[in-house]
Amino acid sequence: MKRYFLSMALGVFAVGAIGAYYASGTEGEVPPYKLVTLEGDAAEASAMQLSGSYIGGVGSKPLELTVEGTKYRMTHSFYEKYLQDNRYLTTHYEDMKALKREHRDFMRARSNVNSFYKDAEWLIYADSVIYGPGNWRAELKVDVLEESAGHVSKHRIELDEAKRTDWIRVEDVQKIGDEIHILAQVRYRAALPADGTTMEFRDYVVDLRSGELLREDALISEKLAVSEGMQRTADARPVTDEVSLTAITSEVRSQPSEYVVLMTARSHTVADEEGKRKTEFVRKQAAYSYRTGQLTPLPESTRDLEANAVVQSEIAGDRLTVLYSDNQSLTIARYNVATGLQERDELTITSEQLGERSIRSASLAQNRVYALLSPEDENKVGFADSRKLAAVVLDADGGKVLYKGEAAYAGPAEKAEEFRKNLLLTNVNGGRS
Repeated sequence: MKRYFLSMALGVFAVGAIGAYYASGTEGEVPPYKLVTLEGDAAEASAMQLSGSYIGGVGSKPLELTVEGTKYRMTHSFYEKYLQDNRYLTTHYEDMKALKREHRDFMRARSNVNSFYKDAEWLIYADSVIYGPGNWRAELKVDVLEESAGHVSKHRIELDEAKRTDWIRVEDVQKIGDEIHILAQVRYRAALPADGTTMEFRDYVVDLRSGELLREDALISEKLAVSEGMQRTADARPVTDEVSLTAITSEVRSQPSEYVVLMTARSHTVADEEGKRKTEFVRKQAAYSYRTGQLTPLPESTRDLEANAVVQSEIAGDRLTVLYSDNQSLTIARYNVATGLQERDELTITSEQLGERSIRSASLAQNRVYALLSPEDENKVGFADSRKLAAVVLDADGGKVLYKGEAAYAGPAEKAEEFRKNLLLTNVNGGRS
């Protein structure tokens, strides 16, 4: 037995030593970069993150670049990389970090940021699990912490549709009065008889104190149908036909909100007799009120949507902001989810208006639009030269440029050009709360 424990201890030590060797060996070889200000308020870039790779030396090394400097992803310690329960989603959102600090025991093993609700009195986590295949069973797991009492109630609710369900994914959790609303996307093995779809949104309503399932409402309806407008021609041969569902929740994941926006999107590709393909793309969205149970359609965008357009959305209070982006332009639309009305005309900003020829990446966060711009044409083969890229922050209200910066080498000047040409930037993101 002693020999067994000694062997195990030596094995752990050897693996740790090897990990430490590789970590320390790579850390000294990578150059430091940082985001530097060209114009505007540097504070506006505090939440901006540029991601990409350093491609000098042997292999590429993924990195994240901010105004504070560079973080290489391979420089985690051996413990962090292999042994620690490192939950990415709950460590990359500020409100999740705060919950971990304040409620460490409750937060242990929680990994879905969409499953939290928090107010002054209650902290709730709700998720789903499917057991099978021998004995198919679907279950909601609802844990409720009453702050004043420090007591956690654990509720387990068995669902009826287990035998025909592939998966259930929780998208949002809210509390209205004494009811917990658990919004979930459900995928079925067989098509539902009503409309032929295999996916739908469901609102599971649970009693706050008893954990009883009070009701469940299916939210897919004609208000979210995406079959209208799809052209059918006799000589067209279907190639692909894909439908996706998205729930747009509060920009602060754990924050109370009466509304959620549900979106369906359909991409339909056909080919003619010569094999030429054409793709039609339809999006529909509607605001759902947890309080009233009403599903209110939102106006359709006037922008000519294409299958390759990137759409990002966020809700803050009663306002929904939608960002449509492609290589040439950014379009910002605003809606009031309480009234179902568009607040103003859509605002479109082109890459030329921003002083560049193409938009390489764009992101929406906290009423700000973050964009990575290039003076090179969008059709250029290969990656953009990162030495020429500009990072900008725009106000989502009026499109005003608040900040413009670029990536710079933060080491000796004589090595700047060499290391800058080996920096490859591909994406920009704004920090989430």
